[in-house]
Amino acid sequence: MNEVFWIPIVAISGSFIMVVAVVWFGTRSRERTARYRADVQMKMIERFGSAAEFTQFLESPAGQQFLQQPRRQTRDRALGNITGALVCTFIGLAFIGCGLVFRDEGFFVPGFILLGIGIALFISSAISWRLNKQLDNTQPPAIS
Repeated sequence: MNEVFWIPIVAISGSFIMVVAVVWFGTRSRERTARYRADVQMKMIERFGSAAEFTQFLESPAGQQFLQQPRRQTRDRALGNITGALVCTFIGLAFIGCGLVFRDEGFFVPGFILLGIGIALFISSAISWRLNKQLDNTQPPAIS
């Protein structure tokens, strides 16, 4: 009886600790990436002796590519979300299929939840993609 008492406590605590660890590691990774990107950009800006040289660089093809980088990252994130959307949608459909095949109502709740998450991710990706396209169609302001 003593072992049975500890199973839910360990399972719930372990699940909570795992979620906290995943969020913590993900946040640290994003912070490290942002810090690295800021360092690279600062070193790049420091290489220019004057504002005129920096302006000349920004007007060059390499400078335009440098300015376009955040838009590409948004597009890449939207495409990455499609993968998650597909996974959630198909797992949800698999649960619903199991519920139909085995005639067990217990499969329907997680099935519809995962299907809803998958559809929401598809919608989010479509909105991000459309906004990114609208941003690509606008010209960056002229540097003077």
